[in-house]
Amino acid sequence: MYKYVLPKPIVVPLSGQEGFELRKKAVEFVEGVKVRGAESGSEQEQTYGILAQMVIRKMLDMPLDPPEDQSKGFDLVLKSGVKVDIKCRGGTLPFKEKYMGSGELEREAKHNFFARQIWNDKLDSDIYVMVHLESPKAPRGQKTALPGTLRERKWNIYICGWVSKERVKKEGVYLPRGAITERGNEWFAYRGHEVEFYHQHLNGFSDIKELLTIDKKDVKEDEEKSINLHLTSVDAIRIALDLVGQGILEKNIVEFLKEKLGIDKKIPTIMHSNQYHHLLRWLKEKGKVKDGDIKKLSEIMQERAYSE
Repeated sequence: MYKYVLPKPIVVPLSGQEGFELRKKAVEFVEGVKVRGAESGSEQEQTYGILAQMVIRKMLDMPLDPPEDQSKGFDLVLKSGVKVDIKCRGGTLPFKEKYMGSGELEREAKHNFFARQIWNDKLDSDIYVMVHLESPKAPRGQKTALPGTLRERKWNIYICGWVSKERVKKEGVYLPRGAITERGNEWFAYRGHEVEFYHQHLNGFSDIKELLTIDKKDVKEDEEKSINLHLTSVDAIRIALDLVGQGILEKNIVEFLKEKLGIDKKIPTIMHSNQYHHLLRWLKEKGKVKDGDIKKLSEIMQERAYSE
């Protein structure tokens, strides 16, 4: 039986000779066994996933090579019968549980799933293990930095925790292609259909061998957990403010959220401050606002002039 711990990522270095050999082996595996079909992901995604599998298999004293048939939707079967799908995405930055965003306010980290995989009943997994790969920047003309070189140091795997598939379906926030999401101080549009699930609501590991203790009862208990908030604290308050403006929520809900989520600063806007100032100047021309209103806005957000 699994015993819950907070989801503090386990960091596994993949530099040096041993890490380099693992990285090469993952690339060779994917090149030799191309998984096809809409659910398989790109070659880059497959390579990340295979590398994460190999790292975890090694830590669990299992055979290093994954099964060649990678189309079943799970990567490991525990002695309890629980089927495990290892999910890995990557980037050039280390995984952080919180990161600084605009307005000098921290944002909570999230994990992403491909929606097409979550709602495909043919992909027969019980739980997901969430992993992040930190790697150097890909060389020009390549989609991935893998396998890299022996001398490169910036290679790390972060084993973040686990969650049941049914809980992701119940709690995760589906965002269609084109929906925007925040990353640090910038916004970008999703190129695919995504499901966001926040890191703080995973089940953690103090040792990866705790994965072996998960049984069917643990999976069931995870599936039945009450719903958690899968938004950054900042976004939750942004949405509430919008709904107050539309007459759906009362103002006291905003105060409840600020207290509940520990936010005591002004919430940064999605639109640029210059757009707010432009609107108020236009409204002033129409006789709807006064200079004092524009001054109040300037105390909250400043208009920015062009500069190189």
